[in-house]
Amino acid sequence: MGCQKRKEKLVKPQEKAKSFVEPWPNLPQQLLNFIGRQHPDETDRLMENISFRGVAKSWRAGPKQCSDARLPWLELSEKDNYCQSKTLQEHTLNIPFRPGEYWWYGRRSWDNPWTRFHGCSHGLIVAGGKVPEEYCLLIPGPRNSYWTIPPWDATIPFKFATLSSSPSNNYNCCSLMVLTGCSNPSFMISHLGYQNKWMKEESTLLDPNCSKRKLMQFTNAIGFEGKFYALSLQGTLAVIEETESKFQVTKLSRSRGVPSVFSKHFTEYLLESNGEMLLIFLISEQSTRKVDKVEVFKLQIDDLSWLKLDNLGNRTLFAGTNCCMSVTASKLGCRSNCVYFNELATNTWQYYEMESATVFSCFDDYGCQTGSPVWEVPIVESNFL
Repeated sequence: MGCQKRKEKLVKPQEKAKSFVEPWPNLPQQLLNFIGRQHPDETDRLMENISFRGVAKSWRAGPKQCSDARLPWLELSEKDNYCQSKTLQEHTLNIPFRPGEYWWYGRRSWDNPWTRFHGCSHGLIVAGGKVPEEYCLLIPGPRNSYWTIPPWDATIPFKFATLSSSPSNNYNCCSLMVLTGCSNPSFMISHLGYQNKWMKEESTLLDPNCSKRKLMQFTNAIGFEGKFYALSLQGTLAVIEETESKFQVTKLSRSRGVPSVFSKHFTEYLLESNGEMLLIFLISEQSTRKVDKVEVFKLQIDDLSWLKLDNLGNRTLFAGTNCCMSVTASKLGCRSNCVYFNELATNTWQYYEMESATVFSCFDDYGCQTGSPVWEVPIVESNFL
């Protein structure tokens, strides 16, 4: 009898783990509360500054007999493989939206359990349901609604999704790109307003930064001004745009999107901030369980080079385990010129001060390091960005 009872107690935590619903977005609760209590129009604008989760990579040393200058090469880290394997992970919106009116034309009411999130772009969430082939563009808010997208081929991996631009500007000119993480197909794209189908594009280009001479495999992307900017596994940036009714790579970067220092492991985030494309690196130099340094680069669109930033000015960047966001510090009341990040290994919030190049711990009202960071919010909360 005693052994039987003990067995039952061991099974219950496993059952709970299977049914765990991950909060999204994983950002400080004070920031989420701020977003949720704004006017719906302002909430929409704030949501457009949230991008999807980062991609974790690890360095791998090359063969001693090979003297290729591009070595070492990069591989997805165990952390990222773990996140990618959680394809059935369910999510719940973690923003307490206030009641309000939302534009409803062309949308459907949220009558399906869209609980698996695969991307966030321009204020919309790419979500999946219980059926593997069903995905939608979820429009979060007090009255959740969604736009349908073409049925998906369940035999093709659905790793990451992003929009080319905001549908609110021109829905018919907006496209949705899905990265597969492989080379065949490399990505799939669908126009939202017409041609209700997926266009499959295979990779035919060798990654110039891959010492193994492999075809390009895209792991991260962002939509900016109607084009897609995708990072390969080896840090090569590709511009993907529509030419002659076909989406293809039109330009490749010469420089590599990687940290300036060698590390065991790093996590990269792509996001838009004040009309700029930023690339954030959370760098683990000594141990994969601890972030030692943070670097932020700005994309110079003319030559697709990365300019390292030493000062963010009045901006603050947040990098959670499943998303990232840029805010104006003075409007929120948090520290400026900093990058707040959530360390997955310890589930604690830290912040990296750009001026001193130092990592500091965050504390809640009770002086607890594991709590979500708090700050004094300004009385005037309008014109957030």
